Amino acid sequence: MKNHSIQASLRVVLLATCFLIAQGSRASSVDLPGEIPSMVGAGVGSTTDYTGAKDRFVGVAPGIRYVTDGGRLFELYGPYAQFDFGGLTGLQYGPSVELRLGRSHVDDPVVSQVHDVHTTVEAGGFIGYEYDNQGAFPYRLRGSVTVVTNAGIVYPGARVSMNGSLWFPVRQRIFVGTGVGASWVSQGFNQVYYGVTEEDSARSGLPAFSPSGGLEQMTGWLAAIYQIDKHWFGGAMIYYQRLTGSAADSPIVTQRGNRNQVTYGVGVAYAFK
Repeated sequence: MKNHSIQASLRVVLLATCFLIAQGSRASSVDLPGEIPSMVGAGVGSTTDYTGAKDRFVGVAPGIRYVTDGGRLFELYGPYAQFDFGGLTGLQYGPSVELRLGRSHVDDPVVSQVHDVHTTVEAGGFIGYEYDNQGAFPYRLRGSVTVVTNAGIVYPGARVSMNGSLWFPVRQRIFVGTGVGASWVSQGFNQVYYGVTEEDSARSGLPAFSPSGGLEQMTGWLAAIYQIDKHWFGGAMIYYQRLTGSAADSPIVTQRGNRNQVTYGVGVAYAFK
C-alpha cells in the first residue's frame, strides 16, 4: 500500500479543475483567480509517496469552490479546505483545515523501517489580500499567510506558510497562473516527519538524525485553466517543491529520496453559479 503523505501535500493538485495532490502544504500553496465561479470538479495527477520520497504514485482528488450569496468563499482542494470571511478581493481571512496523511507501509525497504507517522488533521487560519487590476492588462495578485497545528496529536508545534500568486487572462477563455511560496515548521514537526531515532537507525541502517525547526521548503507552480463552454472548465498544473534546512539534510531525503519534488496533474470542473 502506497503512503499518501500529502504534504504539502494531495497540499496534489486540484486547481479549480486542477489536481491538488500535496503533502500537507501543497494544497494551500495554490489558489484560483477570484472571477472563477462556483464549481465542483476532480483531477488526476502524480506526486511522490511522501515529502522527500523518490517513488511516485498516481491519485485522484476532489475540488469544490463555492461563492455564497453574501460573497463569502469556501474552497476544498484535495485534503485542504478554507472559508473566507473577507471578500473575493481586498482583505481575506478565515479558518482552514487540512488532512495530513501519514507515512506508513511505504515501498522503500529502508524507510519502511523508520517509525510510522499517523494521519492527522491540522487546523488554523489564514489572512491575505487580493488585488484585482481591471486596467488595459487585467490581472489578480494575491498574498497570504497560513498557520496550522494539530495540537500535538502527531507533532508538537505549528507550521507557517507564506504564498503569493498571479493570475491573468491570455485570451477570453484562458487563464494562466503562477505562484511562489515558503513554509516554516517547528522542531517537533521536523522530528516526526524527517527525524531518525536511534531505534530507527538500528532497524534501517540510516544514521540517527535529530533535525531542528526553521525553513522547511520553497515552492513554485504554473497552471492554466481553459473555459470549454458556459459550465465546463479544464485545467493543468505543475508544482515544484524544494526541501531546505533540516528537512533537506535528513537521511530519509539525502540517502533514500530527493529534496526536489515535482507534482503535476490535469482536471475538469463544472461551474454551477
